[in-house]
Amino acid sequence: MQAIRRGYWTLLTFALSAVFAGAVPECPVEISPQRAVVKYGDPVTANCTTTQTPRGMGWEATVGSTGMKADVQSVTWNVSSLTDWTAEPKCYGNFNTDPKQCRKNLNISLYKYPDSVSLSPVDQMVEGRQYQLQCEVQNIAPVQYLTLNWYRGQTLIHSQDFFTNTTRTPVNVSATLLITPDRVDNGQPFTCEAELNLGPEGPQPPPAKQSDPLRIAVLYKPRFLISGNERVKIEKGKDLLLSCKTSANPLPTFKWKTPAGVDDNRKEGDQLFQAPAVPGDYECIVENQIGSISKIFSVEKIPDKTVFWSIIGAGIVVIVGLIVGYAFKRYRGNKNSVI
Repeated sequence: MQAIRRGYWTLLTFALSAVFAGAVPECPVEISPQRAVVKYGDPVTANCTTTQTPRGMGWEATVGSTGMKADVQSVTWNVSSLTDWTAEPKCYGNFNTDPKQCRKNLNISLYKYPDSVSLSPVDQMVEGRQYQLQCEVQNIAPVQYLTLNWYRGQTLIHSQDFFTNTTRTPVNVSATLLITPDRVDNGQPFTCEAELNLGPEGPQPPPAKQSDPLRIAVLYKPRFLISGNERVKIEKGKDLLLSCKTSANPLPTFKWKTPAGVDDNRKEGDQLFQAPAVPGDYECIVENQIGSISKIFSVEKIPDKTVFWSIIGAGIVVIVGLIVGYAFKRYRGNKNSVI
């Protein structure tokens, strides 16, 4: 048993020695900042430092390379105007101890605002049908940080990201949004907004550029402001006034069918019907190029109050007369019995 244990510990010690022997020491240089977010054409600076004394250290880059500097523990990468989209600056150091040579990359994000953001024009739409809005973003980078926001008025209705596109140079982006307009959208401004979300190291709030507003004309069939058929009562001697108010785009035409069967064609936008009162059903038909609707007004006359009160008065007189006659008869009957 002891022999087995000794063999186990021997194997474990050998395995641990192999692991530590193969471990790679960490590179002793540090870059500050670790990530630089730079607007196209702006200056940029980054420092590379070490706590050891290297034989030499420096920056390798397509622009702003410093070459190797001896007997220093800090070296600065500085570019007065960064316009190189391929820039990947690296700080390196040569040391007397392991690692003999190492390097670290500066994470750099060079960005550019779009030249323009625009919505393709749309002449008009019909309520309830599906349409496609198209937004064009010209010359923006890097596109992987782009968020495209769609607004109806001041309300955000959709956002779209482009994380999977890792192109670093400026590109043109085209995006679409499917909408089904409602009558409340008539005249509403739609806009699209290109927003660059560059992270906590980037500008805050994130830079954004909006398109000019696109105001859409939405066509829709008529709709009554008061839905359903109506019952109308009118007094004797008064004219009939019916209101058939609707909302519609474009303006509708109105047609009235009276109890006499006469069609009264009204001009566009005329929503009222006025005529001497005749009891019966009046049908209002409203139509535009999108559709038509109709409703019925059932007109009844209110009974004449003069006749009503005359009848009531006559009834009262009759009742009073009967009561007086009955009382008088009783009185006469009682008087005869006493004699």
